[in-house]
Amino acid sequence: MKCAEVRKFVRLYLDSELDAKHSFEVEQHLESCVECAGLFEAEKKFDVRLGRFLRRGHATRALWENIEVQIAPVRRGKLRALWPIALAASVVIAAGAVFLTKSRGLDLANAVEECHSAYVHQLTAPEFKGPVPDKIAQQFGGQLDTAAFAYLPSQTTFSSSGARLCHVEGVPVALILGHCGETPVSMIVFKKSEIDRFPETKRKLESGDPIACSHSGRYQFAARFVDDHVVCVVGDRPRPALEDLLRTVRRADG
Repeated sequence: MKCAEVRKFVRLYLDSELDAKHSFEVEQHLESCVECAGLFEAEKKFDVRLGRFLRRGHATRALWENIEVQIAPVRRGKLRALWPIALAASVVIAAGAVFLTKSRGLDLANAVEECHSAYVHQLTAPEFKGPVPDKIAQQFGGQLDTAAFAYLPSQTTFSSSGARLCHVEGVPVALILGHCGETPVSMIVFKKSEIDRFPETKRKLESGDPIACSHSGRYQFAARFVDDHVVCVVGDRPRPALEDLLRTVRRADG
């Protein structure tokens, strides 16, 4: 199978709805294609996160009041034939509201952890070094912030392996991959105007803290504003070391 064919089967494969022949062909392809393996892994993690949100969530009073309003005519004896539909819709509304509430509160540290974890486990690798290739810039048009790829730490302990494009909660970001010593470290850069998508990190940075620190799983995380961009570093390193690295980040062509 080629990449385009395999990617059409991603949902069917993860939901165990493919027949044995196609499942085997998909698995063979994933063993040899890093890009598709990374895509399937990201989809799998999304499924896990969605399930976790729905299990942990709880319906708010406002949510149930809204549901009560929607099904009130049924309770009064009107539109009785629509009761099963109304009940099913209320469950979907409740589940969706819980998921949206949780996902909107997703902190930036958790969001970028997936990009870094894929790099650590060699599911993704750098696509290029230096300026963004024209084919990538043309593919994403105005969505891609090419200036974000120009930011690098000046600290000599960091060695860049190259960069690639990554999507974090729907935002195309510059993902600069490298090492501090033997430890993989990722740097994520995107426009400051996108920080509203990550309210917890925004609150920390706008409260006066020059650097917002957190962690996700085994990885430490630090972020700060540099010019009109948000720059984050993440890795299995002591937090002070990541903060020191982050303080040296500058725009290389500035």
